[in-house]
Amino acid sequence: MGGTRMVDLSNPDSDPTVRKIVAEKFFGSGTGREKKEVIGVKRYEMDVKYHGILLGKKGVTVKALEKASGATIRFETSPQGALIIMGTDNQRQVAWKLITSVQATLPKILSQIRDQNIRPGELKTIPSFEGRVVNQDQVWPVAVNEAIIRAKQESEEQGDSSK
Repeated sequence: MGGTRMVDLSNPDSDPTVRKIVAEKFFGSGTGREKKEVIGVKRYEMDVKYHGILLGKKGVTVKALEKASGATIRFETSPQGALIIMGTDNQRQVAWKLITSVQATLPKILSQIRDQNIRPGELKTIPSFEGRVVNQDQVWPVAVNEAIIRAKQESEEQGDSSK
């Protein structure tokens, strides 16, 4: 898929957004109280057609993935589609596991919510949910939160079974 990419913060030709994010995470915001953790950048080749589901309506999916993993996620469209994950090794690993799981489950969850095909208790985020989401602006956030919770549970179950 991809590999770890070294970012030369002094190179004026490198991506300024990546340079800024890496510099802030590595060096902190300048208050001197931040714990310095070694962070890296990992690039995964990913066709641009998959970027939409991971971005989500108004960026809701990528924001939730970043919050759940602690990593920073960016999308690259040229020269070819790619996903860039920035953070500590653990943050990058968690982010990638969440991304692959959410990418697989989110379309089905969105369809179930839109088609009102959810049984009571089926949503882990809203156990008492019955019927349909009345406010259509809430469809994506509900579906994304559900997909992330399922991904975390799946990851925990896989961790328990490997012990």
